[in-house]
Amino acid sequence: MEIDSPLDTIVEEREELMVSANGGFITRRKAHFLKPTAISSNGEKISELPQASVSPKPSIFYQKDLSEKVSFKGWRRPTQKWKTWVHNMHAKHRALWEQVGIYEAVMSSRYSIRQHKQLLLCLAEKWCPGTNTFVFPWGEATITLEDVMVCGGFSVLGESVLSPLKSKQLVEIEERLNKGRKEAIRGDSLSSTPRAWMDYFMGNGNELEHEAFLSLWLSSFVFASPSSLVCIGKHVFPIAIHLARGNRLALAPAVLSSIYRDLSLFKDRFFGSVVVQTNELVNLYAPFQLVQVWVWERFPGLRPTPNSISPGEPRIARWNKLKANVTDVKLAMETAGRSFQWRPYVITIDGWSSPKFYGDKEQHVLIDSHVHLDEEIHSFARCLRGSELVGLGSVEQYVPHRVSMQFGMDQDLPGCFARCNGNPDMAWRNYSRPIRDAVLYVPPRLFESDVTSQYSEWWKQSVVAHCDASKPFIKRPRSSRKHDVSVRGKVCKGNSSKEKEDKEVEAGDLAQAVDTEDRLTIRELLTRAKHNSVNTVMIGASESPLGAQSQPCSTKEVEALAKMEANMKQCAVNMESSDEAKKYETLDNIFKRLSVRECENMPMITAVTDKEDVEKTEYEPKQDDSVTKNGNSIRESKGLVTDDVKSKPGLKDGGESIDTTDLFTLSVELETRVCSLEKRFAKLKK
Repeated sequence: MEIDSPLDTIVEEREELMVSANGGFITRRKAHFLKPTAISSNGEKISELPQASVSPKPSIFYQKDLSEKVSFKGWRRPTQKWKTWVHNMHAKHRALWEQVGIYEAVMSSRYSIRQHKQLLLCLAEKWCPGTNTFVFPWGEATITLEDVMVCGGFSVLGESVLSPLKSKQLVEIEERLNKGRKEAIRGDSLSSTPRAWMDYFMGNGNELEHEAFLSLWLSSFVFASPSSLVCIGKHVFPIAIHLARGNRLALAPAVLSSIYRDLSLFKDRFFGSVVVQTNELVNLYAPFQLVQVWVWERFPGLRPTPNSISPGEPRIARWNKLKANVTDVKLAMETAGRSFQWRPYVITIDGWSSPKFYGDKEQHVLIDSHVHLDEEIHSFARCLRGSELVGLGSVEQYVPHRVSMQFGMDQDLPGCFARCNGNPDMAWRNYSRPIRDAVLYVPPRLFESDVTSQYSEWWKQSVVAHCDASKPFIKRPRSSRKHDVSVRGKVCKGNSSKEKEDKEVEAGDLAQAVDTEDRLTIRELLTRAKHNSVNTVMIGASESPLGAQSQPCSTKEVEALAKMEANMKQCAVNMESSDEAKKYETLDNIFKRLSVRECENMPMITAVTDKEDVEKTEYEPKQDDSVTKNGNSIRESKGLVTDDVKSKPGLKDGGESIDTTDLFTLSVELETRVCSLEKRFAKLKK
């Protein structure tokens, strides 16, 4: 059933309070949004971020293990013989390739993109299968039809890749290709059949050479499958025949559908809530070289220096045979909020011709059913509209309204997009439906998009909520250190059975927390403490988590800290009825969070005798006065914690690193202060 015209438009125009995605002043202006948007006044539902969008954080050594368990089978490097065949067929069939929209895609197969597995692992960790987007701390982004069209050279227009061969003549051609497939492997091993295929058809005057050429291209570089690794896949014969006969097919949505499918498989297998420990290799058949090129186009800190390209070369030639050396890929991704290039293709590059929809001025294109719409503008409109992508064996949701800034549009709260339940026929009718905008808005190429103020607040709340909800972590062998439980065991001695039971529960929680915190950065650890306690230290947020991993304390250090905690807890129990106990517990919580996991390379803790403090604390007959004096000391300690943390650069001031020496100094100062307070309490109790 077709949707009414007013509800099926692509772009929505209205005045809103807008703010830069990186923060700044709020201004009211006319803005353009991709539909569907969620407008609270109309009662439309917001498409929330799924909880699974925040993934576990594997350690560096675990990422190295993962890189050995994944193989990108659809990432093929061209042989010299293939390049020769492309050159020979180009002279004969260039005009036809341009007509059916595969010219740049075929020519791109001559270039080699070197794999960067660590980059792809870090990227897959950010993938959200529920929205088919990458969820970074600073925003949401994804690979779109525009990327596949511009970088891959695939067409978004044409018929479905599932279109059957209707005429008898086309069916006979398919049968002859199947026959040639059998003859090509005769007397040859299965592993060499792609070469045998070229030997059989290449330059022999065979009338099906063009169909054979396109079949090998599709089977190796576009729609790879388990069978196509050892022989030419029969599943691509109908597509090759259509293209060779001048029938245009929409390859871009099929390619993007396979990429979405394999990214979800990648994420679920290695970063899901339940990770199966296995040595089985995961094979991914989508053309993941386009995923890596997408990263290089948009993340300046992760890319190598691009090649210069000659006029007529495809854009992917910029990255031919390049290698990037980045020490911390994950950190570079998480801190790329201000440097991320939302529209890399609008930047002028020597030797590359920009499409018409990257104009210097905004365009308002009239849509008339009686007038043929310009092909490039029509392609851009397909990229802007939410739909479902029909591929070979996959149907994936396409939601460009969640990443409007990638198209030069402003970003509003994303609305929900109705799916077709994976039905390929319904999904294709949804994708290929006519454009119903009376006038299509095309933004200027250098326009800087903003987000609505309500989207800005929603995003902040969503990120905070999902950080709190990120409980399951990747299961890996437990640490051999056993002090986590023994610490709490020592505290339990001498307590009642109920208190002992409570302590045992705390011991289990502490063991789990320590095991979890081993994988967190300092910034993430402090953020975790802030959300888990109402009395924690406030440390202003930076743009992204820090990259340095905090080192664990030794067993003796933790046991020494445990003894301090035991003494402080006992004093707190004796003063249970007073307000001072609550203050003391607050200091204890602060000390525990900042010392146990933050004391990097800290020496063995010894008891510090603060004679001056002991001498100044005179015995007073009135208990209230004594408690008051001690309360002042506690407030001074709390002030020390807060002031010291606030004064550290790199967190509140938006820095990207933290001085571990400062944390070490802070922890020693805290321990000294706690020892002093412990002596005062002991004297007052006596």
